[in-house]
Amino acid sequence: MIKLPTSALIFLLSLGAFGAHAQTPGRLPEQAVTNPSPGNDALTVTREMTSRLHLNEGQFLHLLPLNRTKLAQLNSINQEYKNDEALRAAKTSELEAQYELDCSRILTPSQLSQLQQAHGRPTPTIASTSPGVG
Repeated sequence: MIKLPTSALIFLLSLGAFGAHAQTPGRLPEQAVTNPSPGNDALTVTREMTSRLHLNEGQFLHLLPLNRTKLAQLNSINQEYKNDEALRAAKTSELEAQYELDCSRILTPSQLSQLQQAHGRPTPTIASTSPGVG
């Protein structure tokens, strides 16, 4: 039998533990998708928006955290007001209005119009001549 110093033995055991921890299922980003969360949903929503609205990279990077926040707040509203349909609808409407306002700072007027049409909302006249981040 080979005699190892205690420090070498501890080092080898810690390497083995680290390797086992790194291979634990669900620790890899590709496997995280199996556990739905607002972050994963936001990525899907933002990718769909990119395809539908032809977003550029800057717009994508601005919309991703906005979509994460919106979905997290929507989940919170649905949980908090699950027994009060009227209040839940009012809070959801407020959230949607704020989301559109935030989107108007990122999207071009044409993209914003397409987004509103996709959500079944009338297109308001846009007071700002700023074309968004794009």
